[in-house]
Amino acid sequence: MFEFMRARARSANGRPNRARPALEELERRDAPSALSAPTSLAVGPAPAPTAALVSPATTNGNVNGAAGEIPAFFNGKSVTINVKQLSDTAAASIIAHNKSLNIVYVTNDLDQPQQFTPVINAVPGQEFNALWLQVQIQFNPGVTPHQFTSEADILAAAKAGQITLINTGEVYRDSVVGGSQHG
Repeated sequence: MFEFMRARARSANGRPNRARPALEELERRDAPSALSAPTSLAVGPAPAPTAALVSPATTNGNVNGAAGEIPAFFNGKSVTINVKQLSDTAAASIIAHNKSLNIVYVTNDLDQPQQFTPVINAVPGQEFNALWLQVQIQFNPGVTPHQFTSEADILAAAKAGQITLINTGEVYRDSVVGGSQHG
């Protein structure tokens, strides 16, 4: 009955057609801050950002859905992640038994406004695990806080003594829902 649709769903080489999300190169621009309203509902010109604060994931609505979505960076690319914090009991068990946790680097706890956009260390297709250990970035005295856009930059800053990385012991279920799906 729907044979015509099957033919359209395949490319010339017989593989399924899939949309690939476009990635935004940052090219030394400031990190985008989260919008206070969905762009589809915004009317008129957007106000100029006054700070690089990113809204917490726990906004109005069900945090298991779109209300739990926040911007993040992966290897200099802007992505959107959906986050949900697991219980302390679940986090302790996961940390003790799962050695392949991914890391989400933050400036504040994920349920608080972020000074800068979080950075993740993997996307689907790269030893991706939907369980993420939250690691907080603390800028050391004399270092001007700034946005990181990759794990490599964060680890280099930690090695140079510019920042201290703090394991919060919190685990989140994160999924990449927009932006780069492939590293």
